[in-house]
This record gives sequence, C-alpha cells and structure tokens, in this order.
Amino acid sequence: MSDVLVAIVVRNNEEMLGKKLDAIVDCPFAHVMPLIIDDGSDDQSPSIVSDENVHFVMHEEPLGYGGALMSGFAYAKDYSLGSLLMLPLEAFIDWHTISGYLHYMQQADIITGNRIATQSHVANKQYKELVDYFNKHTGLYIMDPFSPVKGISMTHADMFEITEFSEAALVQILIQAAHFRLTIKEFDCVYPTSSLLPKLENINLLEELKDFISGELHLYPYTKQGH
Repeated sequence: MSDVLVAIVVRNNEEMLGKKLDAIVDCPFAHVMPLIIDDGSDDQSPSIVSDENVHFVMHEEPLGYGGALMSGFAYAKDYSLGSLLMLPLEAFIDWHTISGYLHYMQQADIITGNRIATQSHVANKQYKELVDYFNKHTGLYIMDPFSPVKGISMTHADMFEITEFSEAALVQILIQAAHFRLTIKEFDCVYPTSSLLPKLENINLLEELKDFISGELHLYPYTKQGH
C-alpha cells in the first residue's frame, strides 16, 4: 500500500517528459505513489502522459508551482497518504535518488532540497540577498529556501494555508512551518545546472518577494523558544 506521494510537476516539457516517463511509471517501491501534475502545458505533454498507467492531474491553465503544490496536497489527502514530496520534472533523476530524499522524511516534518550545495557559484548576488533577507527575518538558516524540491509530512497538512500560486508558496510553507515549530531539514539534492541557472537569474521581483515575506511573517510570526 502506498504511503508517500511523489508529485512531479510538468509544464511544456514534452521532450524531457518523453525521455523520463518510462522511468517515472516504473517505480520500484510499493509504498510510493507517483503523480504527474501538468501545469497547463500547451505542448504535447498531457497527451504523452494520458495513455500511461500513472496518476495524473492536469491543470486547464497554468497555475504556477504554488498551484501544483495545492494539487499535490489535495491528492495526498484524498488517498490518505503519510507524506508528500514535490519536485519539478528536471529534478527527477531516478528512483534511487528519490529514495534517498525520502529517507530525510523520517528526520523532519518538512524537508527542502538545496540545489546550490555543490554548485554555489551559480547563485547570483540578487538571489543571495533575498536568501539573507529571508533567513534574517524568519530565524531560519536555509541556503536555498526557494527550492521547488519540498517534502511535507501530511500529519501536519491541516496547519498550512497555502494561498500563493507563484513560487512564493515555496517560502510560504517554510514560514508557516517555523511559526508552528515544525522541524525543517535542508538536504543536498541533485539539480541540473542548465535548469538551475535560468531559475536563479529570473529572481527579478526582489522587492515584491521581500514584501511577501514580511506580510506572511505578520500573519505567521516566528517566535524564539522561551518567548
């Protein structure tokens, strides 16, 4: 019986999906349920998946990674699964690698993948500034808080109120986890440099992201132990 939902997010990745789909479908672990979430692709990605024997959610239009996270939460709840691991298609290497990530779920309520651990040179000044701002105001120390590789124990799912459809949801869940004193573990994950560079370079809404972090902390303030 499945206990973990591994949700893989796809958007206009038909070529990569075609190469990785067989490996995704042939999951060797009985306790893992693979789910593909298509976030409103306008290429052939949906039709590539539709004939396969794999759990599949299709958004009629792009909702963003936060929207995919909401779909993953809902699916895991519907199937009464214990844990949810979210990652984009480019971060799916193989099931052996995913199994290593799932091991960390035994150590924390929330896990978050560090994409830049072995390639710190790719993090530009703007991204580093945003990370510093996030850590200073949340009381956390996470090197790559905007990583889309996230794992959540569904035991605490009802605590979260994910309202952001954008990638801001990736830090929204960390801020709320810190507020509720859940344990958070960052781990080194494998992420192709060719996919990572454009994502870090596109962090161009610095002030808006800072405003979001401040607003979320107003709703879910972090309080040090003993205060």
